[in-house]
Order: sequence, then C-alpha cells, then structure tokens
Amino acid sequence: MTGIRMVIGQELAAAQSGKTFEVINPATEQAHARVPEAGPEDVDRAVRAARRAFDSGPWRKMSPADRGLLMFRLADRIEAHREELARLDTEDMGKPYVHAKQHDVSSALAFLRFYAGFCDKIRGSQIPCGPDKHVYTIREPVGVVAGIVPWNFPLVIAMQKLAPALACGNTVVLKPAEQSPRSALALAELCLETGFPEGVVNAVSGGGETGAALAAHPLVDKISFTGSTEVGKKIMHAAADHIRKVTLELGGKTANIIFPDADLEAALASCLLTSCYNSGQICTTGSRLLLHPEIHDRFLDALLARLRTLKVGDPMEEDTKMGPLVSKEQYDRVTHYIEIGKQNNLRFYTGGFRAKPLDRGYYVDPLIFDHVPVDARVAQEEIFGPVISTIDFRDEDEAVAYANATSYGLATAIWTRDLSRAHRLAAAMQSGFVWVNCNHYWVAQIPYEGHRQSGLGADMGVEAVESYTRLKSTIVNLDPAPHPWAG
Repeated sequence: MTGIRMVIGQELAAAQSGKTFEVINPATEQAHARVPEAGPEDVDRAVRAARRAFDSGPWRKMSPADRGLLMFRLADRIEAHREELARLDTEDMGKPYVHAKQHDVSSALAFLRFYAGFCDKIRGSQIPCGPDKHVYTIREPVGVVAGIVPWNFPLVIAMQKLAPALACGNTVVLKPAEQSPRSALALAELCLETGFPEGVVNAVSGGGETGAALAAHPLVDKISFTGSTEVGKKIMHAAADHIRKVTLELGGKTANIIFPDADLEAALASCLLTSCYNSGQICTTGSRLLLHPEIHDRFLDALLARLRTLKVGDPMEEDTKMGPLVSKEQYDRVTHYIEIGKQNNLRFYTGGFRAKPLDRGYYVDPLIFDHVPVDARVAQEEIFGPVISTIDFRDEDEAVAYANATSYGLATAIWTRDLSRAHRLAAAMQSGFVWVNCNHYWVAQIPYEGHRQSGLGADMGVEAVESYTRLKSTIVNLDPAPHPWAG
C-alpha cells in the first residue's frame, strides 16, 4: 500500500501534469512525502469515473446486503493496517500516534461497520390516500458524492463521508486536505484491494484549486464538506450553480459551562480533554470556559495544575499528550490570537511541560486567558488551538446568553447535577450538540448537525440517510375512470 498515489477508477494515478506537492511533518518541519497535485483534468477523470460507476456500473445493481458485506470486508482490511494508517496521520498532521491508533482508527471502523449494517435497512413508506390510489415512497442514492475532508481528523472524517454514501448506494470522490492527504488516499487504495467495483471510490489530492474544481464539477450530485465557515460559504455558492445537495460541518466556539453543583473532578478531566486533545484542533473544542464565581478560583487552580502535567512533545512517544499544530500557517494563526489577548491586557496562564527542549516543530503550550469579556475576539473567533477563555457568569440566564453570544452553533457542554436545569438550558442552546456532564461524545449512531454559521444538514446517525439519498414518490391510480374535470 503506497498511500501516496491518487485513486481514479481502478488506477493508482499521478497527476496528468506531473505536479506534486510536499507534505510537511509538523513535528520536524521537514517534508516527508510528495503527493500528486490534482488539476482540473484529474478531478474531471475522477468524477467521470464515479459517474460511470453510478450510471452503468455494477454498484447500483448490487444488492444492499452484498454492499454491506463488501464494507465489512473493508473494515477488516483497515483493521489489518491500523498501525500504518495511524502513522500516516501522525506524520502528516502531528497528532499523538497512540491517539491515532487507538481512537481515530477505532472511530473510523465504528462508522464503517455501523453503515455497513445499515445498507439493507434503508426503506421508504406507503402513504394511505384512499382505496383507488396506491402511493409509496422510496429513497434513492443521490449519485456522485464529493467528500471534502479537513486536516484535523483525516481518516475519521473521510470515513464519516464515505461510509454513509456507500451504504446508500452512491459513488464517491474524496478530496483530503493538502496538509494530511495520505490516509484518505490509502483508504481509497484499500477499497480497490477489497474489491469495490471500478470508480465507486476515488480520491484526488491537492489544495484549494483542486477542491474548487471538485465542488464546481457539473456531474457531482452532492457535496459533503467539513472545514471552515469561510470555505463552507464558497461551497454553497458552487453548489447553487447546479442546485445540488450540500452537507456542511463548519466552525464552532463551544461553551463549556460549569455550575457550582457540578461534579468538579469529572468536569476538570473533561475540560482538559476538550481544550487540549488533538492540540485543541477540533471544531467542538470547549474554548469558552464559563465559570460561576463560586467555583472560579479553585476550578482554575485545579485546571492549571492538571494542564502543567501534560507532556508536549514528539507525537511518536507513547506518553505524549499534545503534539504540534498541523502547520506553520496554523501555528502563526494560534500565536497571533495569543498576542491579541495579551495586547488586550487579558490575564493569562500557561500549562504543559516538555521532557526535553524542542528546537523545531509547530508546538504551542496550552494557555488560559482569564476573566475574558464575552465579546472579546479570543472569545468570539475560532482559534483552533489549545487556547481557553474563561468567562464569568452568575446565573442560568447569563449562562444561556453568553453561550449563545457567538455566530456559531455547533456544540455546548453543561455541567450540573440538577437535571431539570440541564434540560432547561439544553432547550435554550442554539447549537446542534448539547452535552450534559460530558464533552466530545460523538458516535456513529448520533446525528450531527451544525446550527447557524456552524453548518447545514445532518451527518452521522440514521439521519445521514436523508443527506445521501433523494426521495421519490410513486402514485398509482387504481381506478381508470376519467377525472371529473375532464368532462
């Protein structure tokens, strides 16, 4: 398995132009791979291969149960390559290898097996319209799906798009992020090795121009995109030209709300996870920490004590908790926001420790800005790094107001032993996910939808079927008598 060539039809392909680009290991700042840079002609080849596979290939004629068996076989093959796939993501984007191997590959497998088991359970319905009409609905695959994948969870989110699309009978063109392309390319190659028919799963690599060519291609029927809100808006414009289905999972600015009656020990551990896992490069990172004054000081002291035990370092070492940020660009972005907070005279504290000096790599230690105004830039804009802003709140009304005081609407976390309060606040939150006494719990069974500037359409869960199918209603007239209007 090479993991560095594109998959177009049944071909392991280079770019027609011969162009490649370097993939940089963020822990070393050195190029460690070269990957094809797909131009519009390569994107066209991939989309047309997917189009042929959908329109006239064996995929649509295959029974749902057989599609499911093929997907289960793919899961077995991924399991056999667990270490290699994890290493690709660690080298490409810097996440600790232990996390990639244990968590990311396992999550990808869970998605794949969930939807593999769902292939033969997608059904329509019969609608009662009287004895002279037989009316029924069916769900058909939309056709060619363009799956545009971000760099923070390359394998997981590639599978989050691939698995439901395949289960519903679609064909797919994956476009991974240029910072972390290799696991998605390897995944597409594994699909070939597993026996997926020609053109069912394709993968092209490149940057923004490659993604734009894929989003604008007239033979694409649906776009599933995960990434920034700014790029998501461009995807919507591209989709509008051809009136195609779109699923967007975009940015976030999660409020992590801690009430005095919370289980503070559990909240502390979860706060550590939500702020620093994947070096804070998660759209649902709990970067806004809302603390009640009654617990502010002791919670902050305990959190800092925990943060200072986190090892920041080589992502290949087993005890590393935080690796580098994904790229120089992301490093500059995060450190720029840190400077903004300092220039605004916000009190700040740092955490993390390094077992040995690190003279290279895009490393940023976790940082907390304290007593941050709710409208401050560091509390409003998505930083995508291990930077927390504590915000003071006094009661439920302020907690709701401050949690909703952002343009995003992806996730909220509420910590309280009072379940009546939890349900009241959950109902008031303008976000697609509300976690109560937990953070970052998302599994294949639970639908995932961003609200406001955080997205459009449902990923995951049974609800994803609606995103990857189209509805057809058939009305059969059982009474051949002429319609009265016709005389």
